[in-house]
Amino acid sequence: MTSRVVDFYGHDGTDSHGRTVLDMIAMTDRELESHHDIIQWMFPLHETSRVNPDCPLVDEQSARVLKENIDAHQRMHEMITRFGRFLGFELDEDGQFIPDPTLEANRENWRSPMNHNHLRITRAIRSMRLFGFEKEAKNFFDAVSRSAIESQCATERTLAYWKQALEDPVFDPIR
Repeated sequence: MTSRVVDFYGHDGTDSHGRTVLDMIAMTDRELESHHDIIQWMFPLHETSRVNPDCPLVDEQSARVLKENIDAHQRMHEMITRFGRFLGFELDEDGQFIPDPTLEANRENWRSPMNHNHLRITRAIRSMRLFGFEKEAKNFFDAVSRSAIESQCATERTLAYWKQALEDPVFDPIR
């Protein structure tokens, strides 16, 4: 028996609207920005979402399976790359998130105070870690934090949430 998150990431499962991981990766930036019910599927966590309580959850057993499943691991890598581009970064072969000048408009889309993408960033950092992408989570944190500080778009509280998502034990609540 597989969990919903393992089925979704490892076996071509779908969300409650029939979308697969690959459908989400293929979405345009406009679609990613406007669909508020997908981030919980793109970057699943161990906690139920108040916004989308139907999303799958990652428990310790499913986290182990997701780390070991080649398809799930590759799909999460593609999702990380796609989300990075959505935010204006390219993921290089060393796992670094580099600001892409051709994607400056994407960075401007989230670099405003109290932007809902700040919550998405917190979720993405923790989810990367649940899938075993510790290095990418750290590099992503570094890139978005640096960008947020330069643009003065994130509060100290937001930066603290990002840091908590990166440093606290992976199954601790994000509060």
